[in-house]
This record gives sequence, C-alpha cells and structure tokens, in this order.
Amino acid sequence: MLGKLREVLPGSSAPLFGRMTLAAAVWLAAGLGLSAAVIWAFAGITEEVIEGDTRRFDRAVLLWIHTHFPGWLEGPMVAVTALGYYRVVLPLLAIFVVVFYLKGWRLSAVLLTVSTAGGMFLTTVLKAVFQRSRPELFQTGYEAGFYSFPSGHATVAVGFYGMLALILAYQARGALRWIIGAAGVVLVILIGFSRLYLGVHYPTDVLAGYLSAPLWVVCVGLLYVAWLSVRGLRRKGG
Repeated sequence: MLGKLREVLPGSSAPLFGRMTLAAAVWLAAGLGLSAAVIWAFAGITEEVIEGDTRRFDRAVLLWIHTHFPGWLEGPMVAVTALGYYRVVLPLLAIFVVVFYLKGWRLSAVLLTVSTAGGMFLTTVLKAVFQRSRPELFQTGYEAGFYSFPSGHATVAVGFYGMLALILAYQARGALRWIIGAAGVVLVILIGFSRLYLGVHYPTDVLAGYLSAPLWVVCVGLLYVAWLSVRGLRRKGG
C-alpha cells in the first residue's frame, strides 16, 4: 500500500513515508513489549500465589494497613468500593457506550465494552479456577462473597474506569486531558486500596486484578491480529 502511494505522490514525500514507517514500527514494538510485560507479570504473580510464596507478604501488608490507617476511613472506603460492583458498573457502561455511539466514537465504545465486559468474564473464570479463599485476618463489618483471586474490583477499576479515563483524556485538550488522566489513576488506586482496607482481598489479588483487564485486551488483540492475518492469506491464496 505504501509502495503504491509512493509511486503516485512526488519523490519529496519519501521522507514523510519513512517517518510514518518508523513511527508505526516504534508503536508496534512498544505494543508488543507492553503485551509481553502484562502476560509475564500476571503469570509471575499467579505462579507465586499458587506456590504459596506470597503468603507472608500478603499478610504483612494487610496487617500494616489495618494498623496504620484510621477507622473513620471505613465509611469512605465502603463508598469507594461500591463503585467496583458489577451492578454499578454495567449500567454506567451502557450509558457511556450509547453516548460514545451518538458522538460518533464507535471505536471507543467497542474498546470500553471489550475491556470492561471481557475483563469481568475473565476474572470470574479465574476466580472459579483458583478458588482462593478470602483473607480472615481482621473484621471490619464488611462482607464479601465468592473467591479472592484475582480481584474483580481491581479489574473493573482498570477495565472500565481506567479505559474510560483514557478515552476521555484522549478526546480532551490542554490541562483538562491531564486532569482526567490523573483522576482516572487516583480512582483506580482508591478502588484497589479499598479492598485491602476492608480486609477482603490480599495485595496479590489486587495486583492480579489490575493486570486482568489489560491481559484480556491483549488476548483479544492478538486473536484479532491472527484473524486478520489468516484472512489475508486466504485472499492471497484465492
């Protein structure tokens, strides 16, 4: 495709195409590197959890948080953690998907849906596979059901709120872009921390949950690229 365009456009456009090709190569390399890092990090945490090597670290962090953070934070943390429940996230997802479609941001709507709903599905499956019991180190009066690893709240924090902040920041301009990005990061961290403060997740649950959403997006992206490659080969073969 680039070769045909070079033939049509003047020779002076060659440097432009060179820069475009270099930029594409850099973005591809960065994307592959990030994908490999996500997969490696998730696999590493999972292996450590399965072998029980994180038990001392998990207990120490939870007990330190319980000892050093004041009790009056329980109310705010319960409010923050409510933002991670599926019954809250799914209606918000539907609203933003409709808004994005109406604004013509169709790719953004698809990305937000894939990141959020897919991350929820992957986390639920992983919980059922690993069946890690929730911590019982201290009582806060807050109860949580199902299994612990990975944290569904942390997955939602990245998959929905993080992706939403990324989309909105990309569309924004000037200082507003940085404000939206910073707010997204803070919210992601607070939702994960709320699970630790309330004593219903281990730190490694939250870390794995943070990685679950991008892991899902990476897997979907790889499958999509593979599908495009197979389709291209079939067309050439036909």
